[in-house]
Amino acid sequence: MSKLVIENYLRSLSYGTKYIYQTLPRIITLWLELGTQVAQPMDAKSGQSKDLTKEFYTRLNSQRKELLSQVHSRFNKYIHKLPAYMFYTAFPQIIARIAHSNAQVYKYLEEIIYKIVSTYPQQAIWSLLAVSTSVQSDRKARGISILQKLRAGGRKSEGGNIDMKTIIKSGERLTSELLMVCNAGEFHGNRTITASLARDLRFNSKTCLPSPLAVPVESVLTATLPTLTDKLKDHKAFSRDVVTISSFQDDVLVLSSLQKPRKLTARGSDGRPYGIMCKPKDDLRKDQRLMEFNSMINRSLKRDAESSRRQLYIKTYAVTPLNEECGLIEWVEGLRTLRDILLGLYKNMGIAPNYREIEMYCDEAIKGGEKLAFFTEKVLGQFPPVFHLWFVQQFPEPSTWFAARLRYTRSCAVMSMIGTILGLGDRHGENILFEEGNGGTFHVDFNCLFEKGLTFARPERVPFRLTHNMTDAMGIYGYHGPFRKSSELTLKLLRQHEETLMTILEAFVYDPTLDLLGNKPEKKRKEGSFVMPQTAQGVLDNIQRKVKGLLVGENVPLSVEGQVDELIEQATNVQYLAGMYIGWCSFF
Repeated sequence: MSKLVIENYLRSLSYGTKYIYQTLPRIITLWLELGTQVAQPMDAKSGQSKDLTKEFYTRLNSQRKELLSQVHSRFNKYIHKLPAYMFYTAFPQIIARIAHSNAQVYKYLEEIIYKIVSTYPQQAIWSLLAVSTSVQSDRKARGISILQKLRAGGRKSEGGNIDMKTIIKSGERLTSELLMVCNAGEFHGNRTITASLARDLRFNSKTCLPSPLAVPVESVLTATLPTLTDKLKDHKAFSRDVVTISSFQDDVLVLSSLQKPRKLTARGSDGRPYGIMCKPKDDLRKDQRLMEFNSMINRSLKRDAESSRRQLYIKTYAVTPLNEECGLIEWVEGLRTLRDILLGLYKNMGIAPNYREIEMYCDEAIKGGEKLAFFTEKVLGQFPPVFHLWFVQQFPEPSTWFAARLRYTRSCAVMSMIGTILGLGDRHGENILFEEGNGGTFHVDFNCLFEKGLTFARPERVPFRLTHNMTDAMGIYGYHGPFRKSSELTLKLLRQHEETLMTILEAFVYDPTLDLLGNKPEKKRKEGSFVMPQTAQGVLDNIQRKVKGLLVGENVPLSVEGQVDELIEQATNVQYLAGMYIGWCSFF
């Protein structure tokens, strides 16, 4: 079956790219899964006699090998026939599996990676260099091996004016310096400070700048696909004038958060400044793949008439891992965190939170019954809803104020539904930001996925953040107006595209390089009645149940409207909010 799917999907790609984001990830997942099965040893736990099991296994394995060789004969044809930009669209998925256990599969993976990087070296070399500096020896060895082949090949890029050896040499020096920037310097305290790139972070610009590598931002790294009338072979996926890195400003902002990320400003070859955040002690491959997923959702929202009319979207940005522990995130200007906005507004009113007292009241409130008044009256009574004031201050002209409020409400609804389906938690005030220019909602930090929040010491039982301040800024309707309608449209769209959604997530969840399940023995924690799924299939089943509208323990699915209603009820449940950990600030 998988052979037929792979063959026909490959054939379809030779006719156009309309469904490339659905078909190519599926091709790769099925192919790599087949390769893994061939390399798997016999299961000794089978209840049958050893002779029968051995005979059955030998026959099954020879069939799989035959299937794989037939699939590979197709790849022989299509790797050369299909243009490189098609494979570039799935590059993070391809490069993630570079350490595949089957030698034959790796041979074709290597060929695809070679084709992509040799055609678009300025954009694609970032990912290959990240593998070559990996802390996993097998990934590192294979990354270095492909780099050596690229050097030996001596090919010039699609533009024809850049030598491969020069790009690789420059790229290695730049990533080495950026890794130094991620880890250098001792910064203490909880305030944002300014540092010197050369003096404090020991960045040596003379060895690596100007660099021929593309600036790692979304607008530069995203390939454009041909329109229906374009010729596939002649299409140019990137502009001839790729924006490269000319220099870095010496002033660096070291942010106050725990990992002390550093904000650098790169000067592009077009003369414009580009903000880039160097994030240490964090594996950004998960964030990178989630941005791919969000881009897929955005394409679906654009194609749907009702969603398009309401301009529903998720704000995305470029994520470029440098290795498993450090990486670069595109800095988006003009953002403010929810916590920062609310603390400022409360400060103007002479209100300052006493966290110890609030935590004490919340501990009482979660006992339920009459004790809930500790949260509803004593805690929420101290913090009246004020978020609407920010929109009035930020957008004093009535029509822009109305447009910003509507944009906030709609973008908040879209991300609430996507977050619920993915089991995204930890939506505290630092992880939700707002665009100062138009009021749009912006989410960061996607580490807490697939219901991980339910395994915390204080389980996160709300599906998304919908506190009294969030509702207050939505206007007189609260969550009964545009928020509800946009939530229903998003959920309806997710149900319509269930198969595509599950294909993308399958590729994401089964990726062995991402510790998505955190299924190490010490992490297998049970909180209340919830046990986190310990297999990739378990995660996918959970997501599929949610997409279909099935509640936990129920067999009859809810309608879209019924599911949105239930989710809003959970998100505004006072007892759930009182039970959140203090840093989540359910009173904001």
